[in-house]
Formats: sequence, C-alpha cells, structure tokens
Amino acid sequence: MADIANAVFGACLTCWDRTANYRRYIKSLGDNLTTLESKIGELGHVYDDVDRLVSTAEEGDRWIRKHDVAGWLHRVETHREKAEEILVKGKDMMGTNCLCGLCLSNCRSRYKQSKLAEAKGVEIETALVEGRNFKVKEDVAYEPADPPMFEIPLEPPVGLDSSFEEVWKWVQDDSVRRIGIYGMGGVGKTTLLKKIHNEFLGIRNDYDVVAWVVVSQPIDPTKIQKAIWDKLNLPKSEWDRTSEFDRAPKILNIMKRKSFLLFLDDVWDEINLLNIGIPYRGHQRQSKIIFTTRSGEVCGLMQAERTKKIGCLPRDKALELFREKVGEETWTAHVEIPRLAESLVKECSYLPLALITVGAAMAGKKHPDEWGRAIKYLENRPSDFTRMTERVLSVLEFSYDALPNETQKKCFLYCSIFPEDYVFDVDELIDLWMGEGFLSECECSHEARDWGIDIIRYLIRVCLLEVVDEGIGEDFKMHDVVRDMALWLVSEHGQKKNKIVCLEKQRSFEPKEFMKWTNAETIYLQLGYQKMENFAVTLPAFSSLSTLIIRGTSMNTFPKGFFSSMPLLRVLDLSSNSDLEDLPNDIGALVNLTYLDLRWTSIIKLPVELKTLTKLVFLLLDDKCDVPRGLIPSLPSLRVLWMSRPQIDDEGEELNVIEELMNGMNNQIDDVSLHLMVAADVQKLLTDCPHLQRCLRQLDLTECEGLRSLIIPKPSLRRMENLRALRIWECGLEEISVVKGESYCCGGETGRSDGSGSPPHPLPSSYYPELTSTSSCLESHNCFRSLKKIVIGDCDSLKEVTAVIYHAPSLTYLAIEHCDAMRELISGDVEDSRVVRTLSCLIHLQLTNLPELESICKRGLPFPSLKSLLVMECPKLKKLPLDSKSRAGARQLSRIEGGEKWWDGLRWDDPETKQYFSTKFVGR
Repeated sequence: MADIANAVFGACLTCWDRTANYRRYIKSLGDNLTTLESKIGELGHVYDDVDRLVSTAEEGDRWIRKHDVAGWLHRVETHREKAEEILVKGKDMMGTNCLCGLCLSNCRSRYKQSKLAEAKGVEIETALVEGRNFKVKEDVAYEPADPPMFEIPLEPPVGLDSSFEEVWKWVQDDSVRRIGIYGMGGVGKTTLLKKIHNEFLGIRNDYDVVAWVVVSQPIDPTKIQKAIWDKLNLPKSEWDRTSEFDRAPKILNIMKRKSFLLFLDDVWDEINLLNIGIPYRGHQRQSKIIFTTRSGEVCGLMQAERTKKIGCLPRDKALELFREKVGEETWTAHVEIPRLAESLVKECSYLPLALITVGAAMAGKKHPDEWGRAIKYLENRPSDFTRMTERVLSVLEFSYDALPNETQKKCFLYCSIFPEDYVFDVDELIDLWMGEGFLSECECSHEARDWGIDIIRYLIRVCLLEVVDEGIGEDFKMHDVVRDMALWLVSEHGQKKNKIVCLEKQRSFEPKEFMKWTNAETIYLQLGYQKMENFAVTLPAFSSLSTLIIRGTSMNTFPKGFFSSMPLLRVLDLSSNSDLEDLPNDIGALVNLTYLDLRWTSIIKLPVELKTLTKLVFLLLDDKCDVPRGLIPSLPSLRVLWMSRPQIDDEGEELNVIEELMNGMNNQIDDVSLHLMVAADVQKLLTDCPHLQRCLRQLDLTECEGLRSLIIPKPSLRRMENLRALRIWECGLEEISVVKGESYCCGGETGRSDGSGSPPHPLPSSYYPELTSTSSCLESHNCFRSLKKIVIGDCDSLKEVTAVIYHAPSLTYLAIEHCDAMRELISGDVEDSRVVRTLSCLIHLQLTNLPELESICKRGLPFPSLKSLLVMECPKLKKLPLDSKSRAGARQLSRIEGGEKWWDGLRWDDPETKQYFSTKFVGR
C-alpha cells in the first residue's frame, strides 16, 4: 500500500515539475501584456522618428529610401497590428475567470495568449534595436545619381497667372498628351514652361522618366536622344559605339513600358520624336509632351492637342515687372521717376524681355534727366540703349534668321519702314511688295497676291506680325520692339543708320531736314497735313533713293526738279495727300519707276510725261483724275491698274472708261480695280469685256443711275474668278441675280434666273442648277471663286442678297448697312444639302441700320468660321440663325455686338442655345 502511495506521490511531483513553465505563463499573462504594451509604445516613438527622417530625405532632398528601411517600416506596421490583437484578447481573458481561474479551457487560453505576448515582445525588441540604428538620413535613404526632377531656378513670374492656370488644366488632363506654348521672342514662354515644370515638384506624380531639353536651332535630334538615354541610365559606352538610328529602337523598347513627361524648350521646326525613340500614338502608359515655340505653325506640325499663345503683358503688370527690376530705392528716389517709367514701359511695348533689360539698366539712375535721355534713346536709337542689342534685338533676330527664304525676309523687313503701331491693310502691303519686285517670280498678279497673303499669314503664325482685331482678322501690325529689331537689321546691325527714314506727325517740318537724307534708300513721311514749302531751288541728288512714300501732307504740288533728283526711284506713293492738285512735268524723269499711287488726292489731270514711264507696273488713280487718251496703251509694263472714274476726258472729248480698257489695254494688264458710276459701264463690263472680267479684282459701284437690277450672266461670273471685293453704294437696285446665258437686263426689267419677278419660296434647285447635293459651289465654275468681301450700303430698294451669297462660297466679310427695304439676307428656305455650305467661310458679319430686316436666314446655320457678328439698329430682327447645331459648329465665334434691348428681345429655340451665345454678347 505504501508503495502505491509513493508511486502516486512521485507521479504528482513529476507532473507538478513538468507544468511549472505552463503555470508560469498562466500566472504572468498580466505582466507579459504590460511589457508588450510598453514595448509597442516605445516602438511607435522609434517608428515616428524613422518615418520623419525618411520623409525629410524624400520630400526635402528628393532622395530615395533604402530597401532595408522600407522593409523595417513595413515589419513594424505588421508588429503593431499583431500586438494590438494580442493585447485586446489578453485583456479580455484577464477579466474572465472560471473556478478561481482554474477552469481547464480558461487556463489553456491564458497560457497561449501569455506565450504569444512574450514572443511578440521579443520580436519588437529586435525591431527596436534595428530602428535605433537609423540615426541620420544617409541611414534611411540615398541621393539618386540623376533625380527624376529637380527645381529649375526661376524668379516669381509676373503677369502669367491666367496663362499658367489655363495650361495647368491641360497638364492635369491625362487625355491631353501634347501641349504647345507659342509667342514672339522674349514674351515669357520659357518662364511659363519652367513654372509648369517646378509645379510638379510640389505634387506626387507617376512619371517614370522626366526630361527637360533646350532644343534651339538648328534642331539636333541627337541632343534630345542623349537626354532620354541619360535619363534611362543606359551605358555611355553603348552610346558612343552606336548611331542615332540604332539607338532609337532600344530607347523605344524601354519607353514603351514607362510613363514619361518631356519638356522641350525653344522648338523651331517639326521634330520626329518616334525616330528618336519616343512613342506617341497608341502609347499605353501615361505620357505628356509640353513644348515652347515662336511659331503657331510648329504647334500644328508637332500635333499639339492644345495650344496657348502668350502675348505681351497688360500695362499694369508690365509696370509691376519694370518696377521690380528698377528696385524700390531708385523708384522712390524722385517724384518724377514713376511718371517717366510709364513712358519707358510704353517704349518697351510691354514685352517682358525688353522690360527686364531696360529696367535693369535704369536701376541706380535716380535723376530725372537720366530717365529723360533714356526715353529719347529708346524712341530714336533703341539699338544704342544699354544691352538692348545683345539681350533683346539679337534674341529676336533668331526669328528673322529662321524665315525659310529671302523673299519672306525682304517682305518682313519692308514692314519696318512704316511708323510704330502702323496698322497694315493686306492689299496695301502686298501692292507695295509687288511694286518693289519682291514677288516677281509669280506668273501673274493674282498668283503674287495669293503668295503675299501666304507670307503675311506665315509671319503672323511665327509671331513677327500680330493681328489687330482677332474677331475680324483683316488688319495687322508689327510689334514695336520687333520693328526695332528689323530696323537694326536693315541698318546692317546699326552700321548704316540712315538707310530708312521714317517721320510721322512731326510738329513742324523744314525742307532742310529732307536735304539731309541724300543717302537714304527709303523715305516715309506722314506729316499730319503740314505743308512742305521753301525747298531749295537746286536739290541735291538722292542717288540711292528707291522708295518714297509721302502721305498726309497739305502740299499742293512738288517743286520743279524734285523728282529729277531721284534717278533710281522705283516706288512713289503720294496717296492720302488731299490737297495735292498736280504733278510736275519732271515726273517723266523717273524712268525706273514701277509703282505710282495717286489715290485720295485732288489731282484732276495727269501729265502726258507719264507715257515715258515704260517700266511702270502699278498705276493707282483717284476718282477725280482724268486719264489722257492713249496713256494706258503707252505703258507696256503695266500689270495692275486702279481706276476710279467713269469717264476719260481728253481735250474735251469724253470716252467711256470701259471702251478705253477694251480697246487699249495691253495683254500685260491682269489686275484691275474699277469704280463705276454709270449703268451703261456696268452693263458693258458684264456683257462685252471677257478679258477685263478675268482681270477684275475689285469692283465698286456707286450711284449708277438707272441700274435697277444687277443681273450677272453666269459666263461672266465664271470669268470673274479673280474678283475679291465687291462694294455697292447708293444704287437704286431692286435685286441682284444671276442668269444662265449672256443676256443682260438693266433698268426697268427685273428678270430673275427662273423668269419670275419675285423670288420663289423655297428656291428650287433649278435656280442654282450647279449646286446639287453632291457638288459644292467651289467645285462648280459658276461662282465668284475668290470673292472674299462684300459691302452694300444705302441701297434703299434692295430687299435681299440671296444670289450673291450663294455664288460667293469663299466669302469672309459681309457688311450691309442703311438699306431701308432689306427684309432678309437669304430669301426662302435653305435646302438641307446647302446648310453646311452656306456662309461656311464667313468670318465677320455686320448689319447696321436695316429697319425692315426680319431674317438673316430661316434655317439655323453652323457658321464654322464666324468670329464676330455686329447687329445695330435692326429692330425687326427677332431671331438669329443660331440653333443647337450652331452651338457645336460656331466654335470660333467670340463676339456678338448689338443693343441690350435688341438682344433681350430675341427668340431662341431652347434655353441652352440662348445661354451659350449670351456668353459671347457685348452690349453697345
């Protein structure tokens, strides 16, 4: 029995010993939980310190965190999550006891939880040791060999906020992949691009590759390719032993798998990025290319999906930038300096580059006299102003150097002979270019004009000229600082300063000033209607003078021998001298003259000596001027003729102007502008003058008593393929229509092409048989193919202009005013097939003082080209041809002008259309 008891007691002792560890865990659950909670708190502090160190290295220094610290941070987050679970469960067990804690299931759970708490505490202790070793930023991160982006030094920009906000919206739009920023040199394009670049540093982005490349000219594709190669950390040894062609596939293969952001500054021409290795179309990853250029045309060649033109600063921002560069100490040094500064800012024409250059030059100059002299320098000799040549004019010269040919360079430089802020008319400038011989390569004058228009548009696109009114787009000018650059180039970089003389609106003009210009090649005078008197009896020789433009004087004639002193003169423009009554006989000495403009003068009779001007190509005459019989046939080189008189008088004998042109016009003349005032002349022109019809460029009809119907035979219409402008004033017209044959009705008859006396509603296709659903008017020869401008005024019997609108598919400008009977522009309904084509090229529509006008067109029109619409004093016009389809089509429409009361009374198809076009309305 004793043996059994000993055996049982021994077994119990052995069991007690073996459960000691088990009992210890159960007993120490509370202590283990407390220790774990303490270590979690300690680990949290260390974690925060390390995370702060990593954030500073990454965000402040743009370093990259190391993999071991990234792993530690991840493990700590896991430890903290698991530890929290252990603590929650353990604390629950501490509050739940069964049989004084001796319940078997409770003991087993307490044992497991206590053991987990102890094990997690050991793991956390290890993490604490590791975390305390991360003491400095070098322990947690490293500086990349080539950071994805770094801040580009940039002073806070002035005046670019609105442009930045607009472009930044496109930058944030993932669907927009190419953005073009363009504008003239020195306007702030690069500054804006830098601001956009630096903005990325303040946000998180997902671009794998970011590169900034200054492209410049001539374009070097390898320069861009090298920047990408380096960004991809590709081996230099491989670059050295491969060609551009071989490197492109390797770059492309990598770039296809990456997102990229590419900044290209100063792009001068198209860049084939695919040939460099940069994917575009079909690229699956995020990508964006933002570039700057001086040419809107380059934006198109680079397939920019959004473009932004940067202009000069507004006056207040320009003054702010200038003041910043001058400095407050100088600005406040004298009470006169702010006022004088405004004059300097104006001389800089608000161009940022010029403002910065001039402002920096004026810093420290505290006496008003210094500022006054600076203003005179900029007015008269800008190239001599401090650093203006190297910092401004030389920068702008790159735009000139980039022009594609010598013809464009000559045409551009020619614009500088006119005064500052001179507003050019397209025809005026092209006339002078042609007169100078710049466009002589063309076979005919009309081809030369088309080329001239292309040159002007190109110069506008490359920002060397600028449109004055974006709404109409007819007139343009040259920026003052660009003009300074052009004059500097003409003067051979300032070496020959008197090659061009330009005086405008002088308070007084003495002939002795004229005598100083004997070495000038071009003289432009516009004197505010002053007299030019007291010339010397003997004039010096102007042996180099080739162009003389004198406008706006009150002189009656020129002194004898004036023109004899100019043997090489080629261009003579005396237009707009309203008091000029005659020309001296020595004008016949200008045997090299090619261009003579006498419009808007009081010259009544031309001297017969003009017959000696055998090289004359341009002859532009006023409507008061009688032309000697036989003059026109005696000018064998004459190609362009502007005549504004219905009769030619020669010693009392009257001869019809059309007869003179028909019988005496040589075959060289191919460009004629006529101003007719007699119905018989109009009839003869439209029926008996096929060659003259082909030459006709502009036709003005005034009064034309007895002309009740302007009926144009279609064969004549076909021949007038070069007619560009039609003006009809103060005529008693009741209709304008087109007939099929050569017949012509004038006076009392009002025949139409369909034989009826009133327009059918709607007009049948037989009325315009060439215009079918499958052919446009441009495809038909039965139209005014080149007619761009129509102006009709004071025609009180004219009720509609349907025919002329339908037969002018290229019409861009339409103005109708003071026509009391005008009820509608387009009579009847417009067939579905013609809606898209009707007025599809129209840019500007002007309707003024039409008291009976009720309709422009009964159908809504898309107006895809319309930019401005002006309606004044048309009280019965209650609905515009604008509907929901017009909202989608008229995207270029920027301005609708009219009276507030008239606008409020308009009817609309739907509220959305009214709301959309209300944003374009400007009350007058």
